[in-house]
Amino acid sequence: MQEPTDRLTTQSTSEDETQMDKPVATPQGATGELASNVEARNAATDNTETASIPEVENRSSEEEGSKSGSAASTEPAANSVQDGTPLKTLGPTPMTELFRRDSDGPIHVAFVRYDPGGPAEPKIPHSDPPYDMPAMPPTLYRSLVLPPGGERFGSARELFDSILALLQKHTMLPEKECSILTYWSIATWFLEFLPFLPSLAITGPASAADLLLRTLVAVCRRPVLLADVSPAVLCALPLGELMPTLLIRDLQLSKRMAALLDASNQPGYLVRSGKDFQTFYFAKCIYVGEQAKHQPLATNNIHIHVGGKSRRFLPPLPTDDVIRDFQSRLFSYRFLGHDKVAASKFRVVGFRPEVSVMAQVLGASIVDDPELQSGIIELLKERDEQSRVDRSSGQNGIVLRSVLWHCHQPDQQQLFVREIAATVNQIYSEEGESLKISSETVGHVLKNLGLYTRRLGNAGRGLVLDKTTLARAHELGYANEVLRDSSGVPACGHCHKVRLTQIEEVV
Repeated sequence: MQEPTDRLTTQSTSEDETQMDKPVATPQGATGELASNVEARNAATDNTETASIPEVENRSSEEEGSKSGSAASTEPAANSVQDGTPLKTLGPTPMTELFRRDSDGPIHVAFVRYDPGGPAEPKIPHSDPPYDMPAMPPTLYRSLVLPPGGERFGSARELFDSILALLQKHTMLPEKECSILTYWSIATWFLEFLPFLPSLAITGPASAADLLLRTLVAVCRRPVLLADVSPAVLCALPLGELMPTLLIRDLQLSKRMAALLDASNQPGYLVRSGKDFQTFYFAKCIYVGEQAKHQPLATNNIHIHVGGKSRRFLPPLPTDDVIRDFQSRLFSYRFLGHDKVAASKFRVVGFRPEVSVMAQVLGASIVDDPELQSGIIELLKERDEQSRVDRSSGQNGIVLRSVLWHCHQPDQQQLFVREIAATVNQIYSEEGESLKISSETVGHVLKNLGLYTRRLGNAGRGLVLDKTTLARAHELGYANEVLRDSSGVPACGHCHKVRLTQIEEVV
């Protein structure tokens, strides 16, 4: 997304902070003017096409760490009118944002507008509701990383490449993983405009994982480092109001906690918080230990294994100036691009559903660069293939392979559970696995898949292979990527029907 030459503006509404609309930290830690010197700064940058720094209309907190009554909305603000022209026709939809000039200073709530006309700034009517600070515990207040203002970012490609370079410099990861992390970190800035955002699940050495989490602080929106996570911890955070990015280190993640975090990948769910409820939708990156084998990770997570590069010494962490620089540039990118992200029509077909939705939301966060947007497809191809393998080689997939093999045997009208178990164990043996499955386990798997057994006389329970059961088995085989495994048997009418449906979905 190439930045326009028009200005992003906000304006001060607090008498004791009248200077907030001027100084802001630059990438080198120096200060610059947000209002009066914007045009002068632009003139000194080789006349490249850039956006100037947003000015900040702010309300500082009455006391650092204090809790206020209501939260600042992160939804696009309603359009105001100046001279009869709706603001939405002049540029991006206005929004409220949180800013912090100094890393240890007070947090300000700003109403950000797009000002195409220079000094003639639109005014906020006095009847507008106040923009209050989200209530948060004092320690969270002090540690919260926020942009000091807005900075020029050049284009979506330039911003992407600079984040990629930062991750390559400070983490022990190859380029492909760093690229996926770059897409994901940019997406955290558009959380409320996306229908879903996958979690990152990190495995590998603790030192390398810690380095990654602390590097992501520089490029994620409202990052919060947590050493432990539980329902009580989450309820203590203003998740619905703040929409932070939680960077979690928890090596003992329970199944219940994993399911709760999985629910927070999409908006709409509520959790109890004290006597009230709060919305439960936020970005998260979770380090779960050396290996993911015994961790309850959801299939719609993005798994990253750190420690892929061997280094004698751990690289340093990003400096405060680097963090503030990225936060400022990413804020400007968010403001100028949020309307386009919300209206994105980027779609990905040919992947499994859970991988397709990952690709779509990560690609949607890249605006005005179709080539870069489509780059996420190539990066997720291997993950789609792995998803298919996991689906077909898991317990459900193996049981379905066994059922379909029997379905394709001539003149077989019923199928006992013990026959399915015997075939499953034979498949395991042929593939070099030492696993064994019992008839009881097969019965539970069939029930969970919606293939309900019945008693077949005195010989035991099983399936009646009528048209309904055959159709259901083939539909499940297609969904679990196992139909191809019965290709050695002549295709039946149900196979043909399912494959026609697959072709229609791709088209």
